[in-house]
Amino acid sequence: MAGNFTDLDLSKHTGDADTETEAASAADRLARQKDDIADKVAGAAEEIERLRMRQDELEYAKKALQELNRKQNHYDQGKKEIIASLTRSILQMEKDEVRAARMVELLGSTRETFKALLAEIHAIHEERWDEAEFEEQLDRSLALVENARMVYNKSVAKVDAESWQRGERGAGSLVPLDGAQRDSLAEKGFGFWLKVGVALALPMVLALSALAAAFLWVTGW
Repeated sequence: MAGNFTDLDLSKHTGDADTETEAASAADRLARQKDDIADKVAGAAEEIERLRMRQDELEYAKKALQELNRKQNHYDQGKKEIIASLTRSILQMEKDEVRAARMVELLGSTRETFKALLAEIHAIHEERWDEAEFEEQLDRSLALVENARMVYNKSVAKVDAESWQRGERGAGSLVPLDGAQRDSLAEKGFGFWLKVGVALALPMVLALSALAAAFLWVTGW
């Protein structure tokens, strides 16, 4: 009987040891799984952080490329615009330069013509007119004034036609004279205009006569 109890006790102790061993093994397995899960969570967090940093890098690269593209478009458009503007301006300035040269030449000749006309008008001295020839002197002077008016208007029209900047007349711009006196002169008859022609041609005739007389005197005729 005593031997049987001993066997039972040994069997009981052996079963308890096996149970404890299995429990310890299960605890170790759970601990390992827990550590493995913790490692995986940490790895996943690191991967997420790495991906987030990569996303930030890609976003920065994207913005840099967009800014580069914007600058390139701005450069291309600005280059095309300035080339077109400079080319157009150069061509226009070359045309204006040619016109300006013609205008300078025209203004120079017109100025000399006006000076000559002004000298002729200033050469009229009404206070010296003889009473017997007053009407003749008046007609001659009136013809000079009217001739100056016609030359003036014709010159102004020519200058205006040559100008490429019309519509910008200033206070000192050339302005054609009105035709009030021309209307009154149109009413004159043939006799008046004959006198005018003689009056205008007389200085030239006298000058030619003087030259002819001087030539005859020099040659001994």
